[in-house]
Amino acid sequence: MGMAASQARYLALTARKTNCEYEGQQINQARTALANQSANLFNQLLTLEVPVAPKTTDYTEVQYSYSDGTNESVIDSWQQLSSSDPNYNYIVNHYYYANIYTGSQKLLDNPQVQTKGELSINDFMNQNPQVTYDANNDTYTITTDDGQTRTYSAVGSLTMDNKLENSLRDFEVAMDMATSEGALTTDAVYGYQDSNGTWHFFLEDDIAEPKDYSTVYKPSYVGNSPLTELENLTEDQAAELAQIIKDLPDSSMKDYLSLDAEGNLVYNGSGIYAFDMQGTTYYTTEADLYNSMQTYDEYGKPIEAQQKLAYYNASYIKTKIEETNHALLETDDNGRFTSVKFDDDSVVYSLNTETVTDEDAYQDAMNEYNYKVQQYEKTIADINARTSIIQQEDRTLELRLKQLDTEQNALSTEMEAVKKVISDNVESTFKTFSD
Repeated sequence: MGMAASQARYLALTARKTNCEYEGQQINQARTALANQSANLFNQLLTLEVPVAPKTTDYTEVQYSYSDGTNESVIDSWQQLSSSDPNYNYIVNHYYYANIYTGSQKLLDNPQVQTKGELSINDFMNQNPQVTYDANNDTYTITTDDGQTRTYSAVGSLTMDNKLENSLRDFEVAMDMATSEGALTTDAVYGYQDSNGTWHFFLEDDIAEPKDYSTVYKPSYVGNSPLTELENLTEDQAAELAQIIKDLPDSSMKDYLSLDAEGNLVYNGSGIYAFDMQGTTYYTTEADLYNSMQTYDEYGKPIEAQQKLAYYNASYIKTKIEETNHALLETDDNGRFTSVKFDDDSVVYSLNTETVTDEDAYQDAMNEYNYKVQQYEKTIADINARTSIIQQEDRTLELRLKQLDTEQNALSTEMEAVKKVISDNVESTFKTFSD
């Protein structure tokens, strides 16, 4: 090997060895970062709090109860009076549950109000209707003796929105006007919309005897349950509606029902509807029905976007009745209460002592414990998975480091050999010139 070639080879080996050392430093730094991550995960593992299952004893207490012959009552809490009173020594909070007749309002999501359209025909009897036609605007105007004027425009020239299309279709169905593949008939049909939003129609064929046509929509069903407008109330209906108006004085019921000075129900015989659902009779009002049935857009799908129907009934609801009284509590030798006498009752009631567990509170605590266990196990699994990944990455780096170490040893050996060749070449060259 020539001198120049040997020196070039030596420089190449030196550069490669330097690169191996640099790569080894990078790997060591990466392994240090992995070691820090592993340490952080371990510290996180040490800080985890192991969930502890709740004990039933934490939700168990001694309870005092008594019966007054009508209700089973429980003493909820007691506070000893600071002043000495021979008649009463405690302030006692006690309660019982009773079925209270209560009026309630609900909102019905689905099924909703279905309507039935009834065609209304006004023939302007005794009003001497005068019909004029405006050819320029293609309109008919009907003027009556009472000073009312109605101008009907050709339906074909009107903007066909959902309200007009629905009304026109119902009108043509009621009039048995022929349609072709569902298309509306607009020839010789004229219409106008009144201030209430109701569409009225006029037929050109009726010019000799003009008539005004409109469809009046009436609520007929709630879902599959027929609606019945109440006229004469039964005794049970009157009692239920009275309770509803008493408990819900601001509902729409107030527009149709009231209570007189003696608390009796006053009803004029219209505006309240009844329907049966799942064996129970419910009530609603004309205002609630119309509020729901008028809030849809697409013809043929009248209940798709209806506002929820408000409906009412009265039923017996289990209600907690709480009272607070001064009381005289007697104790036994063990310090437990044995009897109670209240300031508004002359009877001394014997107290039953029982150990009760708040099952609802205990179940809530158990549910929270199970949730925390799932969180704890997931955190452990995540830490173990991350640690496993770090260990795999570290093993890969360690293997690469060993490969670099082997390569560096080989480079060192080869560099020594090349160095000796260069040295021999130098020595040989100097000997030649010295001779």
